[in-house]
Amino acid sequence: LILLDYEMQVCSGPQFLEMIRSEPSTKDIPVIFLTAKDDAESVKKVLNLKPSGYLLKTMKPGEIQSNIDTFFAKRKA
Repeated sequence: LILLDYEMQVCSGPQFLEMIRSEPSTKDIPVIFLTAKDDAESVKKVLNLKPSGYLLKTMKPGEIQSNIDTFFAKRKA
């Protein structure tokens, strides 16, 4: 699992996700965005790339952890 921010120094989170999806050896690695970007346009752009989730940094730490735990629980099932 990769936790990915939307805005980064070298390339954006969406660009990074596009890059790893284009490589056969990394295309199936799950990615969850953990970001402060909550505007509709940014969220829509990312969701079109089909990440495993989109979490906001403004969430309480317990909520973030719960979402990640749920992700792993679903993968075990």
